[in-house]
Amino acid sequence: MMTTEQKLLCAIAHLGWVVALPILAPLVILILTNDTFVKNQAKEALIFQIGVGILTVVFGILSILLIGIPLLLILLVGALIFPIIAVVKSCDGVDYSYPVTGSVARKF
Repeated sequence: MMTTEQKLLCAIAHLGWVVALPILAPLVILILTNDTFVKNQAKEALIFQIGVGILTVVFGILSILLIGIPLLLILLVGALIFPIIAVVKSCDGVDYSYPVTGSVARKF
């Protein structure tokens, strides 16, 4: 059974973009907590948000050629939906892994 503190820290790590701290929130939680479950979830959120940031820059450059505009829209939808799914799953005690960046996060 997860404690309220664990649930709150997981939610803050995954939903850091809501308060305009998509990379800083999971990084601070990763550094400060001693709980392995929360550390894993913060690591997942951090890697996902870094990936979203990199893809935003790449797709923004590609939008000059009009190829990036639909890709930016798809990225926006994924960047909104996947963290919400991650919060729900991690608050239920499931060790959630993002579909694309999860394998990278598990290696570290």
